[in-house]
Amino acid sequence: MIRALTLLAALAVATPALAQRELTVVAGGGQLQDHMRRTLFETFTRATGVPVRDSSYDYNVGPIRAMVQARNVTWDVVLVEAPDLIRGCEDGIFERIDWSVVNRAKFLSGGAETCGAGAIGWGVSVFRDVNRNPTGPSNWQEFWDVQRFPGRRTLRRGARMTLEIALMGDGVPAAEVYRVLATPQGQQRAFAALDRIRPHLHFWTGGQQPLELVNAGEVAYAVGFVGRTANAIRGGARLDLNWDTLLFSYDYWAVVRGSPQAANGMRLIEHMTNPAPLRALTELWPINPVTAEVANDPAVRARNPLMMSNHQDRGLRIDTEFWLDQGPDLEQRFAAWLNR
Repeated sequence: MIRALTLLAALAVATPALAQRELTVVAGGGQLQDHMRRTLFETFTRATGVPVRDSSYDYNVGPIRAMVQARNVTWDVVLVEAPDLIRGCEDGIFERIDWSVVNRAKFLSGGAETCGAGAIGWGVSVFRDVNRNPTGPSNWQEFWDVQRFPGRRTLRRGARMTLEIALMGDGVPAAEVYRVLATPQGQQRAFAALDRIRPHLHFWTGGQQPLELVNAGEVAYAVGFVGRTANAIRGGARLDLNWDTLLFSYDYWAVVRGSPQAANGMRLIEHMTNPAPLRALTELWPINPVTAEVANDPAVRARNPLMMSNHQDRGLRIDTEFWLDQGPDLEQRFAAWLNR
């Protein structure tokens, strides 16, 4: 009897410890996450003693939604895109950010949302191999000019970004894009613009594909992620990156609703968005921090001339609310257009 009581007491003590699994952070993988591990995750553990493990995903929030609904949350902090953050916050799959732990004042405009703290900015723009194509389009209308700039082009396989690009290729000023795209006439105009150059278009699905297509000479001009393109240039690739064709947005750190590590998750987010670890990350990868002190740091900008923060004022910020409202219909219409 005494032995049984002793065992029960030991289990009672051990259960909370067992429940406190490692804090798990999930991002997009690849080399960037390798650098994040060194500069953001491991430095948090050294500073706090809280163990952190990391995993990767494809930015599909379906598994997050499923684990919240099943009340079996195994991810704690996740890197999410803006539309998924806003929708997930409304649907209750992300916790509200504890702004008593995370310093709300340190972010760029738009970097502090109800359920998300700004992590990194990202964008797409036109690039080309200057060895194969010494000259190329300098704006979207020239990108659409297949007579003056012959050759195949590649765009993202999806309505978001592609329809904005199509309108600008048809002459709509960047400041007017979402007003025009919100109308049936504007949507028809975007698809008509795509029709005009469809024989010259190739569509990609993975972020590395534009670089692979350009490197192989399969396309002359590509619309791809500026971070990947900039990193390739830093590695010696002879690519021209056109900042006048930039479309950009932010990704956010969020805590999954029901995480048993929610409190530590907030502490991790505060750490990962602090200037010191972010500055260390910028030395390894040309990221675009949403923490204002780092994004606006002259030394960081000078060290990373291809950092998006240096060129953001030349680009169009993707309208998250527009795509939350009209995205499902436009994505369905784009898929039908693509398959006809």
